[in-house]
Amino acid sequence: MRKILLLILAIITISCNGQEEIDFKVGHLPNHDYTLSQKQMSENIINYIATDEMLQSLKNNGVENPTITKDTVLLKSISRTGSLEGNEFPINIELLESNNPTLVSGTKFFGKSVNQKVKIDSIFSTTMDNEKKMMLMTAMESMLNQAEYPTRKIKVGESFKQNSPMSIPIGNVVIEMEINSTYTLTKVNNGIGHFDLDQIYILKTEIEDYEIKLSGNGNGKIQYDIEKQFFTKYFLEMEMNLKMDLVPFSIELQTKSTTDQTTEIKKASR
Repeated sequence: MRKILLLILAIITISCNGQEEIDFKVGHLPNHDYTLSQKQMSENIINYIATDEMLQSLKNNGVENPTITKDTVLLKSISRTGSLEGNEFPINIELLESNNPTLVSGTKFFGKSVNQKVKIDSIFSTTMDNEKKMMLMTAMESMLNQAEYPTRKIKVGESFKQNSPMSIPIGNVVIEMEINSTYTLTKVNNGIGHFDLDQIYILKTEIEDYEIKLSGNGNGKIQYDIEKQFFTKYFLEMEMNLKMDLVPFSIELQTKSTTDQTTEIKKASR
């Protein structure tokens, strides 16, 4: 009898977990503060495949083979949203900490959110001229609006897909690729939806007389605040390999990076 009761309890538990779902919608809310902290570490290895004469020429010009570069990007910012009027509300972003020589601490972006699309109107900066500000405004808008997430109910175990473009400049060639992302809801706990993130990188560029091969993937974990409708934790490890057969040499590029990002969300006290 005890075994039967345990079996029934197990079946009920599995059934309840299978029906667990969340209302998924990602976007800023009016009258909230979003404090973002991000750390991104990357390593790039470029290997040149060529004749001894060409490799010696590269060495004479100060180019090591392989060329290895490592970088760490640190960023902390706060996004403040104002009151909703119709279908829009103001959103202002201030950089609190940054190790980027152009995007220094104190840089501010002023804009608005219209139907969950961010529009940047102006930038305050002590290091940029108007031309750089205009370029950054366009890039910032593109970055903030690039990811489009579905608005729907998602059950534990269900997935949704997202495709995003990406460009990699190599010399005078720009490699266009697509990031195919799959988000899978693994569990819901204390108002947080936990997602697994799997990515595959697909080459989109075709250049005459150049043979290009690309492979890569990424794996991560994401936490989603159901009430605040926003990601509070984003962790991703990715690796990508690219080979370009040029004339008269070839280039192999290996990239590894880790992105660790958290967002603290509070209702505005102002």
